Amino acid sequence: MDFARLIARLRAILLNPRATWPEIAAEPSGIGSLYTGWVLWLAAITPLATFIGLGVFGMSVPFIGTMRFGFGALFGQMLSSYLLTLLLVFVIALIVAALAPSFGARNDRVQALKAIAYAWTPVWIVGVLHLIPLLGALTAVLTLAALGYSVWLLWLGLQSTLDVPHERAVAYTAVIIAIAIVLGLVIGWSSMMLSGVGALPRGSESFSFQSNGKSVDLGALAQAARQMQATGAATQGKPLGSAEAAPDVAPLKPLAPDQISTLLPASLPGLARGAVDSTRGGIGTLLISSAKADYGSGAQRIKLGITDMAANRGMLALIGMVRQDQESASGYHKVFQQDGRIVQEQWTNADRRGEYTLIVGNRFLVEATGEGPDMDALKQAVHAVDLTALDKLKNTPGK
Repeated sequence: MDFARLIARLRAILLNPRATWPEIAAEPSGIGSLYTGWVLWLAAITPLATFIGLGVFGMSVPFIGTMRFGFGALFGQMLSSYLLTLLLVFVIALIVAALAPSFGARNDRVQALKAIAYAWTPVWIVGVLHLIPLLGALTAVLTLAALGYSVWLLWLGLQSTLDVPHERAVAYTAVIIAIAIVLGLVIGWSSMMLSGVGALPRGSESFSFQSNGKSVDLGALAQAARQMQATGAATQGKPLGSAEAAPDVAPLKPLAPDQISTLLPASLPGLARGAVDSTRGGIGTLLISSAKADYGSGAQRIKLGITDMAANRGMLALIGMVRQDQESASGYHKVFQQDGRIVQEQWTNADRRGEYTLIVGNRFLVEATGEGPDMDALKQAVHAVDLTALDKLKNTPGK
C-alpha cells in the first residue's frame, strides 16, 4: 500500500476537489483496487477510534457516571461496524449506478464507487475524534460539518465521474443522500445487534426517543432491521429462519403493475384521469412495482400513485419509524400515525404544492401530489383508492 499516495490524495480531495475529481474520473481503476487503495483504510477510522475511545475512556452518562464496556463486546461492535460499512459503500454504489440513467448519467459501477468512496472522505476523517468520547458535542458538530462537505463533494464528483448534467446533479445528490441515510440507520442498528453493544432488551418495542418535534420508535427500528436482514438473506439465496419467515418480515415479489393500476380510481371529484404509467424494476431481487396517473389539467392537477415495496419493506418500515410535526410560515411537514397507518403530510405555501402519503399494510405507498389543490383534495384522492382491498394484499406475493 502506497501511503504517501493516499495522503496526497486526501489533501487533494479535501483542499482542491474541483481539480481532483476529473483526475479521479480519468484514472483506470477497478472495484478491488478502489477498496484496497482507499475504502479499506478510511472506513476503518471511525470503528477503530470508537473501539479505543470507549475501551480506554468509557462513556460518560449524566447522573450515572462512566460506563465501560468489555473489550470483547467492543471488538465485536468494531468488526461488525467495519464490515457493514464496507458493504454499505458497495450497495450504495450499485444503487447510484442503477439510478444514473434516470438523471441523464452513465450507468458505471466503478465510477459510481469512486463518487461514493471519495465524497465520503470528510466524514471518515472526522471519525478520528471518537478517540476521545468526552468531545461528544464537538464531535457531533464537526461530523455534521463534515457531512455537509461530503454532500457538496458528492454533488461535484457526480458531474465528473458519471457525467451527470449540472442541472440534474442536485436532485440526483438528494436521492443518493436519502438512500444513504436509510441504509446507514440499518447498518448502525445491525452493528449493535450483531455485537450486543446497545442492544435493546425484551419489551423495548414500546420505547421511543423524542427531540425537537420528532420521535423515533425503536420498536419500529427493530422490525425494520429484521426485515432488512430477511431481505439480505433472500438476496443471497440463503434460507430464512423461523423468525424471519413471518409474513410481515419475509421479502415478497411485488405485484404485477397491471394488478396495481386497477386500484387507481377512474376519476376524482371534478378531475378526469389521464394515461396510467405502470412500471416494475429494481436491482436483483429488490423489485418495486408502481402505477401512477394524472388527474385534471392546468392549475387543478393531481398525480396519484401506488407503489408496491414488497421486497423493500425494511426500508419502508424506516419511513414509519419517525414521527414529525414541524410548521413555519412557509408551510408544514407532518409524519404521524392514524387508524394504524403511517401518514405524511407536506405543504408549501409559496407554490401551493402539497403531498399526502399513506403507508398501507406496511407495504404499499399511496401518494397524491399536486400544485393548486388544497390538502383536502389530496387526501380525497388517496382515499379514493380502495385502501381496504390494498391492505388485504399486504402478504400476497406477486407473479
